[in-house]
Amino acid sequence: MPGAALSDEAVTAARAAVAAAERGDARAAERAQRRLPAGHPVTRLVALEVSHLGGGDVFGEALALAEAEAGWRTAWQFVAQLAAERGDAAAELVAARRLVTLDPDGGWQRRVASLEQAALDGLLRDGQARLAGGDGAGALQAARAALELAPTSNPARMLAVRAALAAGDTAAAVVYLPALPDDADGLQLKGRVAEALGQWELALQLYERLPARHPGRCELVEGARAQLRLANAPPYVAAALRATALARRSLAAIVAWQAPAFVRADADGPVVVFEDVVDLPERADIAAVVRSGVMRGDAVARRFYPDRAVEREELMTVIERLARLSGRRTPLWCGAGAPSDCLEPPAAATGAAASELVAAIAAEGGGPCRRR
Repeated sequence: MPGAALSDEAVTAARAAVAAAERGDARAAERAQRRLPAGHPVTRLVALEVSHLGGGDVFGEALALAEAEAGWRTAWQFVAQLAAERGDAAAELVAARRLVTLDPDGGWQRRVASLEQAALDGLLRDGQARLAGGDGAGALQAARAALELAPTSNPARMLAVRAALAAGDTAAAVVYLPALPDDADGLQLKGRVAEALGQWELALQLYERLPARHPGRCELVEGARAQLRLANAPPYVAAALRATALARRSLAAIVAWQAPAFVRADADGPVVVFEDVVDLPERADIAAVVRSGVMRGDAVARRFYPDRAVEREELMTVIERLARLSGRRTPLWCGAGAPSDCLEPPAAATGAAASELVAAIAAEGGGPCRRR
């Protein structure tokens, strides 16, 4: 007990004041309090208990008293009681942790463990909700608070990585990455971070380690493989994919690069040497698409017109020829009365539109992730 030792009479008065307040006798409680020494910590605590029993909000004052008398077990027990009644788990946890050292045999360790788990669960729920709502920064804040509470929590680490990626904070994601386990979820998250860093070879290696039946494994592997190919693609292919106004030479490069199984330089078509492509980096791709019958030039004039802009209709025609070459029926373009497996016609002939359409044809022609 802090402060000067109380007389037996004062101890009796303190107990009488609290007992009177418990039975609702405010006058008796007040009379008993007047018998206590002014300014003594016990007198202050009794006053707070009496006020609390009368319906007063004394939490702030009780916490201040406990912090001032840091080694007083009774004051911290009162704070823990008030915090529990308020539903303030964080404040109760602070008090319970203090009581673990002040009252080792009081069962507070179990209470601390229970409160820590409840607080962790609450932070994880809050973080997941924020992440689902698009608040990556808020989810990361909740994940960090959870890791402060439980540094070895895998769910908190995974939440932190997902939240950091959603917030665009790749550096933060990297910080939490090493401790993730190499189970399916951990490998997939590590792959996502590798993607965010542009490390497509590493991402591919991680995705290939996923269990064979892991949902979406094939798409992850093929997506990383395609991005790795893109990273290693010739500069003219990368430029073609970014083109907002597609030239014929660029369309030939996209088709040859993205559908190599169908467009081959050794196809059976006639070999035509176009005089206007001999100095172009795309000349081999142009020869392949022409021999395969996907694109055409002027065999008489020996011209391919490589810099001519591709019109929307020409792009659709090239896609139809590629479909026939791949063994698929001529695609039906979406519109009134079109079937559900129709192809959405491009709004304009851009590199992105051409790439998306070629990819759709290549997959339908037997892509590795196609369900048979």
